[in-house]
Amino acid sequence: MSVIVRFAPSPTGYLHIGNARIAIINYLFCRKLQGRFVLRIDDTDITRSKKEYEEAILKDLKWLGIYHDSFFRQSERLSRYKQVMDQLIQKGILYKCYESPEELEFKRKKAISKGKPPVYDRASLQLSEAEKKSLEDSNAPFYWRFKLPSKVVSWNDIVLGEINYDLTNISDPVVSKSDGTFLYTFSSVVDDFDSKITHIIRGQDHVTNTAAQIAMFDEISDCKYQVEFAHLSLLVNKDGSQFSKRIGSLNLQNIKDMGVDPMAINNLLATLGSALDTVPLQTLEKLIEYFDITKFSSNSPKFDLESILKLNKKVLHNKTFSDFEKILGSNFIKSQEAFDLIHEHTASYNDYPKWNEILSDNFQSKLTFSNEEKDILTHAIDLLSNIHLLTIETGNQFLTDLSNLTSATGKVLYMPIRKAITGERHGPNLIDLLLHLGKDELLRRLKAAV
Repeated sequence: MSVIVRFAPSPTGYLHIGNARIAIINYLFCRKLQGRFVLRIDDTDITRSKKEYEEAILKDLKWLGIYHDSFFRQSERLSRYKQVMDQLIQKGILYKCYESPEELEFKRKKAISKGKPPVYDRASLQLSEAEKKSLEDSNAPFYWRFKLPSKVVSWNDIVLGEINYDLTNISDPVVSKSDGTFLYTFSSVVDDFDSKITHIIRGQDHVTNTAAQIAMFDEISDCKYQVEFAHLSLLVNKDGSQFSKRIGSLNLQNIKDMGVDPMAINNLLATLGSALDTVPLQTLEKLIEYFDITKFSSNSPKFDLESILKLNKKVLHNKTFSDFEKILGSNFIKSQEAFDLIHEHTASYNDYPKWNEILSDNFQSKLTFSNEEKDILTHAIDLLSNIHLLTIETGNQFLTDLSNLTSATGKVLYMPIRKAITGERHGPNLIDLLLHLGKDELLRRLKAAV
């Protein structure tokens, strides 16, 4: 059987790092097995779903290099959900419920206060025919629930191992609300069944959903529907606290704006929480070969932006000048010589246009200088003016003479010069910078600083 997986984001916000991890792992898993990748937009939440979020999700997936084999929106399949719902009603699997949201919340709190699990009590099944008729005649709002069988469902999870889940410990899932809106638990099962999904890979927070959905699969399909599950541990913050998907800085758009290469994200998220080492691979093809879903554990991996930025630096340093020309264009990289000068001292794509500006002829430092620093720069101008040809030898001698003249050494000697010629406090080797800029340009920058 051909492997078919799906990624099903809701267009109620931008793609965050947790969802991106699920997408990447699904994609790598199916491509390694020459399978198919289905992209489904879960947009049944009409009030929160927005077109702009859907477009942003598609753009982010393309940026990561994730391409789908088929695509659909749940909002386009409402008639199909209604058809399946009617079939289950005829089978007696679905039943009407009449409680208001306030009544359900009261029941939930009451159960918790008594130390009991907040499982729906199936009160609507206890209604007499007269009570039902009275509610119908009064046009009382109602919703539909799926009646779960009283049994234990089991599956061999690819990540978590054997799981046995007693369905009596969970509420009968709501299939549709009083306004006719279909809920995720039900619509997802119909979609997975119709799409012939073979492997569902998602977070551990869906384990309860899976238990209920297995029962739904059994009722929807004429024969036992074969699907495998893999529930990945959820990301946590660096301090071990619960990871919040609502942290704005952790959506992919903002991370991309930080100058991060998509392969830095792919490499990290494809291995975070597994026994695989995170390495700076340059292509998805190599990552597909390297990936192994059986290496994931149930332990929650720690995630922080610093990890991506460190890995991003390694990914970028393995790229060539030609690679950067294709990615950023020649406007951002002055020349091979300039690239060689700054390449080892950059951590993101944003550093390259910055250094391109620094190395341009019209650059002028915007930093301020103390009187002591200006004194060092003044002596530097005098010494540099007397150098006929700037070479490695004469450049080193220039710095030695400047140190002897000012009694300054190390950072005290070098920092004023670096600030004056680059506007930065860190960067390439100072001698390399001097040789790249040349005597005339150095003098212009030094004089402008004093």
